[in-house]
Amino acid sequence: MLLNIITVTKDDIDGVSATLRSTRALRQSEEVRQIIVDSSADGEKVRQIAQGERNVSYIWQQPAGISAAFNAGLGTADAEWVWFLNGGDEVHPDVAPASLNYLLKQSKADAMIFEIEHLRARKRVSHPQLWNVWPPVLSWIPHPATLLRQRLFTRYGLFDENLGTSMDYELWFRFFSEDVVVDMLSIPLALYDETGRSSTDMGGVGREAMKVIRKNLPMVLRKLVGRGVSVCRAYRSYRRLGK
Repeated sequence: MLLNIITVTKDDIDGVSATLRSTRALRQSEEVRQIIVDSSADGEKVRQIAQGERNVSYIWQQPAGISAAFNAGLGTADAEWVWFLNGGDEVHPDVAPASLNYLLKQSKADAMIFEIEHLRARKRVSHPQLWNVWPPVLSWIPHPATLLRQRLFTRYGLFDENLGTSMDYELWFRFFSEDVVVDMLSIPLALYDETGRSSTDMGGVGREAMKVIRKNLPMVLRKLVGRGVSVCRAYRSYRRLGK
């Protein structure tokens, strides 16, 4: 199996239906399977929708937060790559299944970070300048447009279930401070539903993000000091060469 698309949904029939419609072309390949993790009060409706689709698996679980739902999806994932595309988010209409499959098969990276476009405003969000990529304190990495090799979760752990809207923010600090190779592609992969909690509950997002920064501050400072040391070493080396 090449790719698992993990979709979390709760009491949003229209949103998860739109997500499933957007992934149909990708799921024509037997190498792609979508996993629906549902916590809806009436899960039977979502189950019926999922059962009518090709290469879709359905899981229902008691509401326990988005982190627990993502981890439940990972528990049944069997592909080399995983993609977290929430209910309401959609595959960008310009994505060609054959091209995406080619990238997944040919890339030597552990992660591929694409770009998103807002679903309603149709505003594309670009990557930051290269010098501002790390550390990811601006929370610029869009999880609906980031593909990860499943082995990263085996090596470095699952989503922190004590976090909600910032669970991916914490994951980026933890994963990408390790020996992880990342490809960045300035191509839109997903249409992001900007009406979700991460866009509307800014107070909650801010409080959780502060916890993540405090937790990772020692690591960030070590990386920044290390970068400064590298600049000094490079300067001395080139200075000797210039004599």
